[in-house]
Amino acid sequence: MGMLWRSAEGYIRHWFAVLGAMLVAGLWVPIYGSQVGTGKLYGSPLFLPDKFGWGGTLIGVLAILIAFYIFVTWIELKKK
Repeated sequence: MGMLWRSAEGYIRHWFAVLGAMLVAGLWVPIYGSQVGTGKLYGSPLFLPDKFGWGGTLIGVLAILIAFYIFVTWIELKKK
């Protein structure tokens, strides 16, 4: 979001970053072909509610969001 915002404000360097991101995203499949999304690094799909139940998944996701919020708030307060 920040890169797009700055490029809309006229920062020329960010235009090149947006262009580069578009090129990389568009060339990913032609370069790697059918290998994209396969291999041992990707693992098997996991549906969290099957593993932890709906309640456990909700609690886990909320815990991650709250931890991230606390971290960002701490960083912002540390700047002042």
